[in-house]
Amino acid sequence: MRTFHVDTELAWRGGQQQVLLLLEGLVRRDVPARLAAPENSPLFDRARRAGLPAEPFAARNDADPAAAFRLARMLRSEPSDILHCHTARAYAVARLACRLLPAATRPRIVVSRRVAFSASPFLTRRKFGSADCVIAVSEAVKQGLVAAGLDPARIAVVRDGVTLAQTPLAPDERERVRRLLNLAPADRLVLHLAHLGAEKGQEDLIAAAPRIHAAAPGARIAIVGGGELRGRLERQAAAAGARILFVGFWPPERIPALLAAASVFVLPSRKEGLGSVLLEAMAAGLPIVASSTGGIPEIVRDGDTGLLIPPRDPLALAAAVIRLLTDSALADRLGAAGREFVRREGSADRMVDETLAVYRKLAS
Repeated sequence: MRTFHVDTELAWRGGQQQVLLLLEGLVRRDVPARLAAPENSPLFDRARRAGLPAEPFAARNDADPAAAFRLARMLRSEPSDILHCHTARAYAVARLACRLLPAATRPRIVVSRRVAFSASPFLTRRKFGSADCVIAVSEAVKQGLVAAGLDPARIAVVRDGVTLAQTPLAPDERERVRRLLNLAPADRLVLHLAHLGAEKGQEDLIAAAPRIHAAAPGARIAIVGGGELRGRLERQAAAAGARILFVGFWPPERIPALLAAASVFVLPSRKEGLGSVLLEAMAAGLPIVASSTGGIPEIVRDGDTGLLIPPRDPLALAAAVIRLLTDSALADRLGAAGREFVRREGSADRMVDETLAVYRKLAS
C-alpha cells in the first residue's frame, strides 16, 4: 500500500508535527509514504532532514487550477492507494486533481479534521461529503461533523500522539533555557505555548496574570508562539500591568527543554479540536490547566490528568494556576498521571497504528 500526503500550511503547528510523526511511523512500518508541502515550510524542511520523500507543492487558494494539475501529475507519475490531505486547502485541491485522473487510478481520499468549529451544515457537507474518510482528531470534532450531516460511518476518530523522550535532556539544557528567559532560581514558570490567535485564549491568561502574581510572587508567565494577535496581546498586557514574557517562535527541537524549564502548563482555549501541545506537556510531566472545550476533556481529565476550567473565565484560570503553584503534592500527582496517560493512550505509535488501520480498511 502506497500513501501520499499533502499539507499546504506554511507555519509549524500541532498539525504539522502530527504529519511528520505519521510519515516517520509509516516508513518504520515499511509503508511507502511521500509528502507534498510548500518548499519554504518547516514541515518540508524537517521531512527532508529526516530523509523522508518530500516534493515541493503549494496552492494559492482552494480552487487553484495550476496546483491541481501539478498534484495530478505527481499522482500519475507515482500512483498511490491513499491520498491523505492534512489541511482543508489540500483536500479542496486534491478533489480537483483526482478528477483529472482515470477513475481506475484514483486513490482513496482521506482528509484530516483538526478544528472544533465548523461552517454551516451545507458548506460542511459540500466540503467533506465526497471524502472516502474524514479522520477527526477527537470525538468532539466527530460530533460536530455528524451534527452538520456527515455520515458517521465515514468518520474515524484518531487522536494525536506524541513521543516520550527515550533519553534525558543534557544536564544543563533546562538551566540554559531558564537563563535565556531571565528566570531566577526560585521563579516558577507558568508556560503557554500556542499560535497567538483568538481561539487560544491568551487574552484570558493575561487577564488572570495580576491575580496569579499577587498570590504567587515567584510566578513568571511566558507566552510562546507567533501569530496575528501578538501586538494586541502585548498592548493588553501593558495596559493591565501584567508581567508577561512574550517569547515568539520557539524551535520545535528545543520544546522539550522549554517544557522542562516550566512548573505549570496552561492552555485556556476558547475552541480546540484536541490540543496536541497538551500531550507534549503531559509527556514532560507538567501539571495542566486547560479549558473544558472541544476535545480537551478527552485527554485532560479534571482532577486526574489536569485541572479543567470554563473557557473565557480568567478568575477560574487564575485560581487553578495558583492552586498548582501552591500545592506541590497535587501538581506532582497530576503531572505523573498525565505522563502515564500519554504512555498508555497518547503515544505517536498508537496514532500511526490507528491511522494505518483506516488506510487498510479503505484499501481492502
